[in-house]
Amino acid sequence: MRRRGSLLEWLWNIVQRGERRIIRVVVLASVILVLMQLSAIRDPVQFYMAMAERVEAPSLDLPSLAKPTLVESVNVWNVTLKAIPAAPIRVLQNGKVIATLAKGEQQITVQSGQIQLDGVGIAQRIQVQVLKKDPQLLEPRQNQIFVVQGNIQNVTVRH
Repeated sequence: MRRRGSLLEWLWNIVQRGERRIIRVVVLASVILVLMQLSAIRDPVQFYMAMAERVEAPSLDLPSLAKPTLVESVNVWNVTLKAIPAAPIRVLQNGKVIATLAKGEQQITVQSGQIQLDGVGIAQRIQVQVLKKDPQLLEPRQNQIFVVQGNIQNVTVRH
């Protein structure tokens, strides 16, 4: 038969060895963490790119992928809008009033981008219809109707 003291001593030795191993793992993990943090201080983006490069795949030559975009020439289009019923709806582009629909129907010259139909202050429900447009324009569509009732409607003009 074994003595009880020796069993307790044996159990205590196992706990101490386990404790030593845990301490070693924690110290090693702390050293690795400190090294990673110090290397990340110099340039975090470059550091993470280098780490990802090692893990994933060969690096991409990013400057060659980022080609400068050419400045698109400004396209001018003719669009005819009709307010039903006629109302003083302002047509704005780039913050400037380019027309009003007080007479009901108005042909306007617009650039590609967005125009705004400003009906702020008009309590009545107004329908603004696109009567005519240049055939190259994809938006707005022919006979498309925008409802303006005391608000601002954005209209995309694109070809």
